[in-house]
Amino acid sequence: MLKNQVQYPISAQMNFIFRARMLWRDLATWLRAYKVSLYGGVGNSESLSQRLYQIPLEYGNMLRVFVGDEATEKYINLLSQYIILLQSLFIAQINNDVNLIDDLTKQIYRNTKERAALFAQMNPYWSQSEWITLMNAFTQMQIEEATTFLTQDYDRNIEIFDRILSLTTIMGDYFSEGLTFFFMLNPYGSQN
Repeated sequence: MLKNQVQYPISAQMNFIFRARMLWRDLATWLRAYKVSLYGGVGNSESLSQRLYQIPLEYGNMLRVFVGDEATEKYINLLSQYIILLQSLFIAQINNDVNLIDDLTKQIYRNTKERAALFAQMNPYWSQSEWITLMNAFTQMQIEEATTFLTQDYDRNIEIFDRILSLTTIMGDYFSEGLTFFFMLNPYGSQN
């Protein structure tokens, strides 16, 4: 072992990897709960919105260990913007504001590219193109799911949510693998 290298117990490493994997599923689950509330009038969409805003901070807590404060704060801001843009898009759908829907959709996909680029800068074990593919698929499915709530196509809604959960497993694996490789090969922690 290198001098000053921190050795974490395998159980702590496994818990960390599990939590990293679950962050993507949490985002999908809380977005779905928000959509159910918004489109179906079930529950309190404001409380669910507040819970959604905690997710970027959870991502930040995970990333800060690896990449330090500056990159982490950038990612927290970008993910927060992404959530706000999605929520605005859902409301624009309800209001049938086609121009706003188009504008918000463009902003959302621009945000995914920015987050993918930031991930690639943070960690050499993450590919920008892979993150763009994953995040764009996640975004597309979020929009499709929202549309099924609007059109009350609940059979398709269930199928889309199953696909979202499968995708979050892939995203979680890619996220946690990148963090694991980074951690193993950069034992002194963040790049600050």
